[in-house]
Amino acid sequence: MAKIKTIGLTRYVTHILLLAFSGVLAILLLMLLVFQLLISTEKIAPANAGEIEARNEMAQLKERPSFPDNLKPNFYDYIYFAKNGDVKNTSLSEESLEDAVKRYKNKNESYSTGSFLSFSDGSYALFLWQYKAQFTNARLRAIFPNFEVLFIIGTAFVLILFFVLYVRRASKQIKAKLILVEQASQQITQKNLDTVINAATGIIEFDHVLQSMEEMRGALKESLVQQWETQQQRKKEIAALTHDINTPLTIINGNAELLLEEELDAEQRQLIQHIHDSGMKTKEYLHLLQQISNFDVVQEEKVPVAIEAIMDDLSKILLPLAKQKGIELDIQHKHDLTTIMAAPVLLTRALVNIGNNAISYTASGSVKITIEKQKQNLAFIFEDTGPGFSPEALKHAKEMFWQQDQSRTINNNYGIGLSIVEQVANYHQGQLKLENTAVGGKVTLTLTIND
Repeated sequence: MAKIKTIGLTRYVTHILLLAFSGVLAILLLMLLVFQLLISTEKIAPANAGEIEARNEMAQLKERPSFPDNLKPNFYDYIYFAKNGDVKNTSLSEESLEDAVKRYKNKNESYSTGSFLSFSDGSYALFLWQYKAQFTNARLRAIFPNFEVLFIIGTAFVLILFFVLYVRRASKQIKAKLILVEQASQQITQKNLDTVINAATGIIEFDHVLQSMEEMRGALKESLVQQWETQQQRKKEIAALTHDINTPLTIINGNAELLLEEELDAEQRQLIQHIHDSGMKTKEYLHLLQQISNFDVVQEEKVPVAIEAIMDDLSKILLPLAKQKGIELDIQHKHDLTTIMAAPVLLTRALVNIGNNAISYTASGSVKITIEKQKQNLAFIFEDTGPGFSPEALKHAKEMFWQQDQSRTINNNYGIGLSIVEQVANYHQGQLKLENTAVGGKVTLTLTIND
């Protein structure tokens, strides 16, 4: 592959302008050459053709006593006057005749575009001409009396056409170079950090930008790799730590359970019960740590999932919880979809989290779960008759470990449920939305589907 020669932006722009100037100059020279060619081939009469023809005619008429009746000029006009000054014959129109008579009053005066010729009988003639190129063909001359104006218009048209075409060509060249910069930017935006940015535009400043993007791509890739390695190491350390702590906790809880089976007085039983409860609470914390550390690592593959199966799982898990609290659970299926592409375990886990929260925060009333299609999305809508979300909860409830003591807060709430649900939504190209209704809270998990 040939190496692209690089130049500076100033030189590149100067090159474009010089080419434009050269093109204009070439067009003007070409049009001048065409003009000279038309004259040399006698298609066009030169600008002084009228004066030459008129003076030749005057030289011939000097030998005659009077003005001839059959004079037929090509590139000049005439006015023949009687001895008393009346017009006897002319090649001009009435309007042009009147203007010429006013302009050329004195036959003894010298004019640059006219001349008088007197005859022996006392009559005289005025010969008029103009300095302009004209068609030698009489019919064309009648249609285009002033060839110079026509030539200037034609030259202007060619120049404008050249300018439009040249600007389009130059714009296309510059755009092609800018596209390389845009593609490099899109590559980084789309997180394609494995492909090296090695494009060259041929313009030093643009290439410097591409080189900077390549350096940014490399630095960003290295940073992300380091972050990923750090996260993996941290997750391994958390997993190892939870495993190491879980063993002595199991021993403590087991011994506490054995002690509770013995004959103890009230104070002893209370202390041992505290030990057992605290151990179980600590095990719950460890379980949550394991969930957090493992969630991003284990991404379940998406497979066709039956909607009815999801509804059955929700009903089996959530219905006993609702009955225990005396709450009505209503699950509705408002579309004709039978299957979707989803990660079944992750999706079920997210939906159970939302449903469990809705039941937990509802003291009385009902929890309604609606599954409906919304354009290219499938929405799982959970509505309860609880206290609803506080303004702070609407802002922060999806954040990891966020808790609020006074609104929608219960025991064993560690602030990770909705955070995990949102990760599941993102994994399915969807979103998690929290809002309030007139009677309680509303949570919507939306998944992107393909019909």
